[in-house]
Amino acid sequence: MTKTIIFPFMQTALHIYALVKELKDCLSGGRFISSEFYKKEREAYLLFKVKKGTVALGLAYHPAGFGAFVIPRSKISVKTKEKPWPFFQPAYGAEIISVKQLGLDRIIKIDLIDRPDIYSIIVEAIGPNGNLWLLDDKAKISATLRNKKYDAETPYKAPALLDRLNPFDFRAERLAELIKDSRVEIGSFLHRNFLGLDKVLADEIADRADLDFMMPVNEMTDAEIDRLARSILSTAGLFERYAPGYSYDTPAVAPFKIHHLSGEPKRYKTVSLAVYDMIKGRKAVKAELSEKQRILEAVRRYVRKQKRKIAHVENDIASAEKYDMYRQYAEMLKANITGIKKGQKTVTLDNLYDENAGKVTIGLDPALTAAENADLYFKKYRKGRDALDLLKRRLEIARIEYDAARQMLDEFETDFEPAEKKYEAEILEILPAAETKRAQAPRLPYRSFVLASGVTIFVGKDGADNDTTTFRHARPYELWFHASQCPGSHVV
Repeated sequence: MTKTIIFPFMQTALHIYALVKELKDCLSGGRFISSEFYKKEREAYLLFKVKKGTVALGLAYHPAGFGAFVIPRSKISVKTKEKPWPFFQPAYGAEIISVKQLGLDRIIKIDLIDRPDIYSIIVEAIGPNGNLWLLDDKAKISATLRNKKYDAETPYKAPALLDRLNPFDFRAERLAELIKDSRVEIGSFLHRNFLGLDKVLADEIADRADLDFMMPVNEMTDAEIDRLARSILSTAGLFERYAPGYSYDTPAVAPFKIHHLSGEPKRYKTVSLAVYDMIKGRKAVKAELSEKQRILEAVRRYVRKQKRKIAHVENDIASAEKYDMYRQYAEMLKANITGIKKGQKTVTLDNLYDENAGKVTIGLDPALTAAENADLYFKKYRKGRDALDLLKRRLEIARIEYDAARQMLDEFETDFEPAEKKYEAEILEILPAAETKRAQAPRLPYRSFVLASGVTIFVGKDGADNDTTTFRHARPYELWFHASQCPGSHVV
């Protein structure tokens, strides 16, 4: 099966710029009332009481879906049995003073007051390494969401801002200087030299300037550079608003329609709602692929197990086929009892069954007499003789099971969904019990095998299942037998 790569949505500093605009509007006059941390889901929510109800500032830092957003409390959807953990309790009840973005970066600072105490909450929306910090009135760290090490006596210091141009405020001369010394394509140039621009936004700026984003920047004319500069400013300016929001499968989210992307976008009331839905969607796809990989690996383990079973039975057959040799050892020991003393580990005797009259060395149990060792070899002889036929039948069944397992794996790797439906009962048996998440399929009272001739047989699992197999699952015209050397088993 082809491996699918999940590209996460990358929230940029421009998205955070729009989010801060939204936070300033919706959190004005609000209070921090509660918090919820879903550790396994890698999601945390700060809950604020505002005029219109309760809103949540969320931070997700899952590798498949991450970002920050503000949504109504009622919109939070976390599918987990995990009980959320509270955090930053000392600041509960504090009133919001201000909300701002630290530089043009993916970091938000929320200042709060609960007289006489002053707090700040730092939201680092920096992807899978995202975190939340609680600061005191001196900007020293009081608590952290993800238990990262910190010095409580040292003021919080935000990560250093990258040395890039600000798309809201830059000199045209500086842009021209950078272009003159570069030979990269326009899209890559913008992505590398401006804050807040990912590849999608960089290509959109080029498209809105009526330029080919694959064009080398050093080939641009002065007029084209001027168009590019104006497009950078105007596109960044579109993030002054946070509604409506548009999302694309690329993946991409923006407060405007992205012209160069194909397909009709989904429209949302706000950019935050688009971001939240994008994150949830990417996580769901990742979970689905993880489930597929889990099943595929279980089937592969099962195939390896069946292959090992064949090897083990073949080894048992090789050992059992020596049964006649054990009879010869027993008879030679009987013929030489007087010359063998208890305590010997081996004895070398004339080989009565060798036409060349050679010698043979026989291993002994030093705790037994010669007669007892002879009886032991007779016992091995009888066991091997009786087991050989049964082992050969086991080998035939093991090979059939291995072929069936290989067939199942081939079908899963070729077309997963139909195979999952076809082998639902088998998968429930193959998967470890602790991993089985879906509803259990009806238990079957038999195991089914396909013989080399193509005939399918049912073998009852135990006494009660034998009757159920024979009288409820077998058809009137089918035959049933007792299995030889397997007391009680019915075979249909």
